[in-house]
Amino acid sequence: MGGRNRTGFLPSGLSLVTAFVYLFLYAPIVALVLLSFNNSRFSAVWQGFSLRWYALALKDAELIQSLRTSLIVAFLTAAIATTLGTAVALALARYRIRIRSALEVLVFLPVIIPEIIIGFATAGFFGLAGWAFGVKTIVAAHVAFSMSYVIFIVRARVAGLDPSYEEAAMDLGATPRQTFFKVTLPMIMPGVMSAALLVFTLSLDDYVITSFVAGPGATTLPLRIYSMVKTGVTPEINAISSVLLLATILMVFLSERLASGRASRWSMSAGAAALLLLVFFAFGGGGAKAKGGELNIFIWSNYLPDSVVAEFERRYEAKVNIELYDSNEAMLARLQAGGASYDIIVPSDYMVAVLGEQGLLEEIDRDRLTNFSNLDPQFVGLAHDEENRFSVPYTWGTTGIGYRRDKITESVDSWSIMWDSRYRDRITMLDDVREAMGAALKREGRSLNSTDPDEIAEAARLLGEQKPLVKAYDSGGFDQLLLSGDAWIVQGYNGQIAKAMAEDANIGYCIPKEGCTLSVDNLCIPKGATHRELALEFINFILEAKMAAEISNGTGYATPNLAARAYIKPELLSNEAAYPPKEFLENCEFIKELGEAISVYDRFWTEIKSR
Repeated sequence: MGGRNRTGFLPSGLSLVTAFVYLFLYAPIVALVLLSFNNSRFSAVWQGFSLRWYALALKDAELIQSLRTSLIVAFLTAAIATTLGTAVALALARYRIRIRSALEVLVFLPVIIPEIIIGFATAGFFGLAGWAFGVKTIVAAHVAFSMSYVIFIVRARVAGLDPSYEEAAMDLGATPRQTFFKVTLPMIMPGVMSAALLVFTLSLDDYVITSFVAGPGATTLPLRIYSMVKTGVTPEINAISSVLLLATILMVFLSERLASGRASRWSMSAGAAALLLLVFFAFGGGGAKAKGGELNIFIWSNYLPDSVVAEFERRYEAKVNIELYDSNEAMLARLQAGGASYDIIVPSDYMVAVLGEQGLLEEIDRDRLTNFSNLDPQFVGLAHDEENRFSVPYTWGTTGIGYRRDKITESVDSWSIMWDSRYRDRITMLDDVREAMGAALKREGRSLNSTDPDEIAEAARLLGEQKPLVKAYDSGGFDQLLLSGDAWIVQGYNGQIAKAMAEDANIGYCIPKEGCTLSVDNLCIPKGATHRELALEFINFILEAKMAAEISNGTGYATPNLAARAYIKPELLSNEAAYPPKEFLENCEFIKELGEAISVYDRFWTEIKSR
């Protein structure tokens, strides 16, 4: 296919295709590693080489704790799965078992069944068994899906053994036990070690199954990274991801070498370096040890500054365990499944109503909240919880239009600009059915909570017309697309766009004249919380003016705490994306639970996304 001319080799068609495939596969990984050295907080804006994100990752107590959890889970999973899998592999290879065919099918099933099914099934089983979700349930689930890989690798090694060595040992008087440990095991050890490394790597990297069975204090690194990504990728995430990526590559390389019998001193050193790298990072983070009780918080990523957590732990001599979710629906599913015991959750307004209707919330003793009077009256007694029996406002925000002033020269004041063909491939919409449909409904002067089939159908038609103009449906990285100039106009959350505005003066934010989504996230105590008294202390602590201000300054989202405004950074308080004037909110609405009508929204949204 290729040839050679006088000047050298001519690339063949096959080699060009191969090069393109490798470029397609690995260019994003190379970009991730390079951007981990970016001095800017936003990956989309290069501001020079820096190692500070690795230093920050090393000092991030929550991030490092999640790495420790991942390492503990991976080591336990590798030890248990390798021991059990090796025993099963020897039994299948050496003994005649009547139900061997059935057993082999069972061995294959965890490999071919989708991970989401395994995760859902194991979560349901643990819930029925009454097991509290945590490290032990993660390990049990990981062993269940990874043991098959051990059986495949070790069985292949056993099949290639020369039985004469074992027979000779037995002839010389060795017992079966001695024969196994002094002859059989040393001969299959490369396969066993290869399987153990592979299982360790699979467990370390797993997200899907872990997300179903993790509990308070048991957030693994993939869970934390995924949750952090939903609120915007920063070089800190790139840094820890690069460390995990490098360690994974080295361990997979060593696993392959051991399995093929080609392990060398160099490859063994590479594997040892990978483990040392992970251990170095795992023990690099700090964190105060618990002296009093523990508080388990289930919250959005980057929504509770470390300084606030540290102050609460110091003042109350308590240990705060934080677990993250990336959507209200994910949080609801976890609470419905049972098994996980949380003391504080932070649902959005409409989800408070859902949780209340399902009896999943504890009533809050308002008499214990001495700082409740700090709240702005306009955020008290809202429709989702008119008496604030179950919820206390935490932050609030809007979903409007972010845009680049250097690209969009006309006035931005209406949702209709999101349908302007001049901005084809420069528009992004949120990957959220209620937000996207809500924008289309608002454009037509309708309520974003409409249950009228004709109005919903018209909104879906408009989104279908808009789709050829849309660059991406993105709920996490729209701010970075705006910063990089890949997108000029985006539907987005005000908090993230406010941060982008602080990074680039060319970025603006608009609440459309037709109105948009208004949201309030709330502090709630879930039913069955084991530390209710400490949870009430935490809520009252958050309602302190200085603490509420610190949360707003750290997250970029507005606080409903009126007393906190005296302590909020002036530049944030004057940012209309974070703190819009009251008159801008006149046509804004809270998202409400729609009952059966939501199935109509979902059906149209599926059709739009699949076109």
